[in-house]
Amino acid sequence: MTFEAIYSAAVDVADKLAAQGEIMSPDKTICVICSASGRIFYGRSRIDQSSGSPVEIHAELDAVQYLQGMGESQIDTLILINSYTRLALLPCNNCIGFLVGMNPANAAAMIAMPDRLIPFSEIGMYSGGGMVPGGGLAPPPTKSISAKGSLLKDRVGAIMNGIDDDDDDDEEVEELLEAAKPKKKRFFGLFG
Repeated sequence: MTFEAIYSAAVDVADKLAAQGEIMSPDKTICVICSASGRIFYGRSRIDQSSGSPVEIHAELDAVQYLQGMGESQIDTLILINSYTRLALLPCNNCIGFLVGMNPANAAAMIAMPDRLIPFSEIGMYSGGGMVPGGGLAPPPTKSISAKGSLLKDRVGAIMNGIDDDDDDDEEVEELLEAAKPKKKRFFGLFG
């Protein structure tokens, strides 16, 4: 399915929901899924109550409830839009992981964006994790966070040591700052 076709379906859903009195706010999204059989399913983000606590339901998961309710599980194309601005968005990795876990063939499904169709399997590239080709989730990064933290700590320490050694340059810096200050303008004539 082309971007224009699925985007038009998503905007139509947003318009219908707005006409029914639903508030379109910047934090709400609408998802339209075109299944492998060519049927269209939609969902919207919302807050549900679970055991007395609010639970956020993503639009992608809401659309999948309808998809599964009709006996389908394979996705061809998906679009996610902001209900307020109508801009296309990338789904979060949790939703993509859920959709691929539901049916491994969904790793080949496409996300409609204005400039191109992006395979689900590429989304992980944008966040350092995600899926590997052929489905499934990628293993976590092999570099430990503490190692990165140590490198940063060492680099900051080296910079700070360099600053401490530069006390002799303080006078030069003060002279440069003084020279950079704007000078008072002198007015002639009536202004004095």
